[in-house]
Amino acid sequence: MEKRKYLVPCDMPVGQFIFILRSRLHLSPGTALFVFVRDTLPQTANLMGSVYDSYKDKQDGFLYMCYSSEKTFG
Repeated sequence: MEKRKYLVPCDMPVGQFIFILRSRLHLSPGTALFVFVRDTLPQTANLMGSVYDSYKDKQDGFLYMCYSSEKTFG
């Protein structure tokens, strides 16, 4: 992935952010993408602002996320 940091609007749903990540990673339709925040899968309907408020780093104020992909078909 060409970027490691993203600045997204607080009213963006997590699902839309995952869609953006999928397109940047060039994942095939048969590959699932999972996004974790502190070992938790946030609901795709949650807004990024609420996820940020709940899980931001207390030291630097960043929201750290990890992603994982898995082939679901074939």
